[in-house]
Amino acid sequence: MKRIARWTVLAIVLVATVLGAQSAPDKRDVVLDLGLPNGATPQLRITEGETGSIELPNVGKFGFVPSLRDGAEMVVVEVFDLSETPRQQLDRLEMVPGGDSMQTATKPPFSVRVSRVITK
Repeated sequence: MKRIARWTVLAIVLVATVLGAQSAPDKRDVVLDLGLPNGATPQLRITEGETGSIELPNVGKFGFVPSLRDGAEMVVVEVFDLSETPRQQLDRLEMVPGGDSMQTATKPPFSVRVSRVITK
């Protein structure tokens, strides 16, 4: 009887683990094309909800945090000043993947374009 109880508990734990792994959403990566004031055009690949950063000499360090809305139809990119503690939000852009670039309302301004969303 004890053997059956152990197998039952093991089976319940295994099923719960499998169901938990299936229900956890996979985070996606967002590819941003940036236009910097110095003419550089870096591309950042950032996991949604995480921070990608760039540093401009004599200007500061800036962070970009993408999040997805409506599945992957809309990407919200928050721009932060990472030179400040706590970090200060400078701007918030809403863009469509593959759409046109937008200019930030920051000093200095950046152009930001969501190139694509990558499902892992």
